[in-house]
Amino acid sequence: MSFRQTTVSGFPAIALRSEELEVVAVPAIGVKLTHLRRLRGREWLWRSDQIPLALPRPGASYVDTADSGGWDECFPTVGPSLLPGAPADAPPLPDHGELWSAEWTSSVLDHAGGTTLESTAMGTRLPYEFHRAVTLEQGAPVVRMGYRLRHTGEEPFPWIWSAHPLFNVQPGTTVELAGVRQVKLDQVHGRTDLGRDDVVSWPGTIGGDAGRFTLPPDGGWAVKLFGDVGPQGRMALTDPREGERLEIRVRPEEVPQVGLWINCEGWAPAGRRPYYNLGLEPCIGAPDRLADAAGSWATAQTLIPGEERRWTLEVRLPAP
Repeated sequence: MSFRQTTVSGFPAIALRSEELEVVAVPAIGVKLTHLRRLRGREWLWRSDQIPLALPRPGASYVDTADSGGWDECFPTVGPSLLPGAPADAPPLPDHGELWSAEWTSSVLDHAGGTTLESTAMGTRLPYEFHRAVTLEQGAPVVRMGYRLRHTGEEPFPWIWSAHPLFNVQPGTTVELAGVRQVKLDQVHGRTDLGRDDVVSWPGTIGGDAGRFTLPPDGGWAVKLFGDVGPQGRMALTDPREGERLEIRVRPEEVPQVGLWINCEGWAPAGRRPYYNLGLEPCIGAPDRLADAAGSWATAQTLIPGEERRWTLEVRLPAP
């Protein structure tokens, strides 16, 4: 059997396993992925030591109650945002979107190409069906994510989407964004040489060289930046201690942007110790707030009644 029932922090979970990889998901918590690793390899997904896994609570703050680590999906916004075109007194769309707190239905199946966890959630404020299929391929160190978004209502609406994996990184971990030469800043904490909306070279202005950025040992700062995905649609992390490497690949015509959250102990919610982690986040639309993406950044998408959109994302964990 290539999948099994297990538990993560006391919650029922599903572990998918191939000859080389293991992925674990917790259906009751937004189908959050909590583990992503080579068998007998390092764990790539970060886990908070301050915010435990917990069932979503309606109206709760994501950063205070659900920023526990792992891999979430963010739609139709990432940052809290007014819905463009909505009345001024309408409530904002929630932080990190609706999917992390949604009720999902899930099923898992074996097939000739591998093992797939299929999951579906319905919109709350907006009329949509969001579907994600996570497949571990047989015979290759690959996790394939297939997405399907369908409009189920009668009025068009704007949207953005972002994968939201938080990775377990250390000083010396390298970040590569193939083909990306320029990025735009959205958040800056603890650095006076950078500001929001700055457009700067990548990776030189951030502190990298030779096409890569190396996470520093001296922290105290954090930035969120965005770039257009290069023509190869490839980004990667490398752990210098073990030589393990994680690669993410997308089709630029489907997923045109990438967000990068570098947190070198420079940010955490009020009352918590700053984190050391990294978000490598392929996305459709930027920056994190839908209102900004539909406004000055002009990257938001519009879904019309009956329309269906599909895209894919591939994670590779090659042997070191």
